[in-house]
Amino acid sequence: MGRQSGFIALNASLSSGVVDACLIPEAPFTVHGDNGLIAHIENVLANKGHAVVCVAEGAGQDILAADSTKKDASGNPILEDVGVWLKQQIKDSIPSADIKYIDPTYMIRAIPTNSGDRIYCKILAHNAVHAAFA
Repeated sequence: MGRQSGFIALNASLSSGVVDACLIPEAPFTVHGDNGLIAHIENVLANKGHAVVCVAEGAGQDILAADSTKKDASGNPILEDVGVWLKQQIKDSIPSADIKYIDPTYMIRAIPTNSGDRIYCKILAHNAVHAAFA
């Protein structure tokens, strides 16, 4: 899990059951062309009348920041804002679409854990300590 992983976006998309396209860093995508995201959105709009796209924070960096070597103070790559860029790409390609853009930033990572999360993390922590001492 992290900025360059689609774990949260993918699991949220699968669990919601309403997402029509989930873009994650692990799976490169194209925006334009017959097999691109825009063509898919147009098809979904024609069939359902609406489309939901979930985008992981690190998705599309191969398109936006292919030549970027910028790093933050911790040495992590500085990611370009794919959400704002993608919203503009969709708006330019499908002018009639009414686009709602929601950027949850850290809201998803900052919610209180539930008991299942706590148990799972405790098991992972115990196993990590056992592995370290093995």
